[in-house]
Amino acid sequence: MMLRACAIALAATVVLAANAQESPAVVLETHAMQLGSETRDVDVYRPGAAPVGIAIVAHGFARSRARHRDLGRALAEAGIVAVVPDLPSVLNLWTNGDALAEFEKRLEDGALPSLPVARDRVVLVGTSAGGLATVLAAAQLSGVAGWIGLDPVDRTGTGAAAASRVSAPAVVLLAEPSLCNLMASGRGIAEALPRRWRTVEIGEASHCDFEDPTNNLCQVMCGASSEGARSQIRAEIVTTALEMLTRPKAHEPSATRAKTTESVP
Repeated sequence: MMLRACAIALAATVVLAANAQESPAVVLETHAMQLGSETRDVDVYRPGAAPVGIAIVAHGFARSRARHRDLGRALAEAGIVAVVPDLPSVLNLWTNGDALAEFEKRLEDGALPSLPVARDRVVLVGTSAGGLATVLAAAQLSGVAGWIGLDPVDRTGTGAAAASRVSAPAVVLLAEPSLCNLMASGRGIAEALPRRWRTVEIGEASHCDFEDPTNNLCQVMCGASSEGARSQIRAEIVTTALEMLTRPKAHEPSATRAKTTESVP
């Protein structure tokens, strides 16, 4: 497992360095867009070169798009357009799931005319409550390239129920069990996914390490964060998103891989 973790970090470093040397700087745009019944700000991180696909990234409970600024930039540097909205509801996580599904469809329909969107080149990524919202959305969006859950939470079991209907490849990253991740409740979501590639347990990571950057409020509530853990998680996300977006369409992970659980120190 250590060898694989090192390979992921090395691969991501190589990708990011190559993009930094060969591509123009990442361009950040902010648009006011419709999410559900609300209008919310959406950050779009565009790579300097032609993109390989799009990642829609959802933040956690009572958080904002600012909590994924570093991840958005890293995805763009790797050639992926990162679309990071402020979610419409603080309390109704299920409404957020519906809003994200509708939002993806609007992007397909040209809501951002300068951003062509094909569903099979879209990856959904969500942290904590955003992980729940994105798995709810993924269950409604047959044909997306993949779903990546970042320490997702599932208090009622609706996340696991939705996960069982997700037809896309999926990867789940988990922190140590804590109150903030409802004692690793995302494990139930992972086990319900029909096409789960792997579950990656990040040793000694806190719930806050899946924000990038995090802040003092999260660390007071949910445990200390470290740049080392955030960098490791960021590399895993970028590598996995690239894997989902660039795999041959006919590729199916083997049954063995679909049941894989990995612990990364």
